[in-house]
Amino acid sequence: MYSINKIVGFVASPIGGAIAGFVCALVCARLRRIRFAKWIGGLTVIWLWLWMTPIMTWVVGVPLEREFLVDGRVPLVEIFPEADAIVLLGGSMGIETNLSQYVEMWTSADRVWQTARLWKAGKAPKVIATSGRVEETTFPLLREFGIPEEALVKVDDARNTEEEAKSISKMGIKRILLVTSAWHMKRARLMFKKYAPDVEVICAPADFENSMIAEHGISLIPDCNIFTLNSVAFHEWVGIVGYKLFR
Repeated sequence: MYSINKIVGFVASPIGGAIAGFVCALVCARLRRIRFAKWIGGLTVIWLWLWMTPIMTWVVGVPLEREFLVDGRVPLVEIFPEADAIVLLGGSMGIETNLSQYVEMWTSADRVWQTARLWKAGKAPKVIATSGRVEETTFPLLREFGIPEEALVKVDDARNTEEEAKSISKMGIKRILLVTSAWHMKRARLMFKKYAPDVEVICAPADFENSMIAEHGISLIPDCNIFTLNSVAFHEWVGIVGYKLFR
């Protein structure tokens, strides 16, 4: 199932659609359907261009994050209630020891900062971090933030949000503060509702990248970084729609 999800996620993505468009254009050209080839090729270029602009951020990215804003702003940690644990979903830290002895903070590393803020605000007695190699990546940074070793719990056997929710459901925890990127929170909440129904989930998102970009208005200038962000948002919507259709 994990591999199937990855394949479907690639096919149903902006870049997957672009590849399909170019392949269709080439086939039409080979069949001497030049007019169709030009139309399909042109539409594919427009498709790619749109996904590289903030226009699509407003369409697919901002709606993922909007409900988690408070009066249009990122909420302060002080507003969140106390819980049994802070659950930090992985994917924000990495290390490759063959290349470097230092941990890399990826684009969603705001999740780790948010977890530290919640801890310092006294919102929960322990932190549960998911994803592989958390002891080498996420835990050292959390220790530097002042979180003691005895408060750290790892879940390193989960490869995606579904497996993370299943692992948390087995821990007997009743109430959690769920920390992940704001653009991922809708789907994460759905996964926890399905696979950890006995756990009360309080969303405490970080990393409001789409909303930050939207603050600069609508632009027609393409940007590769925005293409990546929009592709991630599109993937989230595919997951949300797929969950609602096939649950």
